[in-house]
Amino acid sequence: MTVEQAISEISSLSIDEQLRVVQAIWDRMPQDAGTALSDRQRAELDRRLADYRDNPDSALTESQLRKQIGDART
Repeated sequence: MTVEQAISEISSLSIDEQLRVVQAIWDRMPQDAGTALSDRQRAELDRRLADYRDNPDSALTESQLRKQIGDART
């Protein structure tokens, strides 16, 4: 079975079943899979952290962010 065939089959499942597939795949991934950052990514994270430390009031809480993007689960 190709990846495209697997995706097609999974897409025919209910959302709950699709989420179970995603969770099962995620649980089988090595803990360090895909976590290596490029120098550019690391520099951007360092810049954002420094900005936050200099201006902590500029950050949003989770509920503020959800309200801003219109998520009804606030």
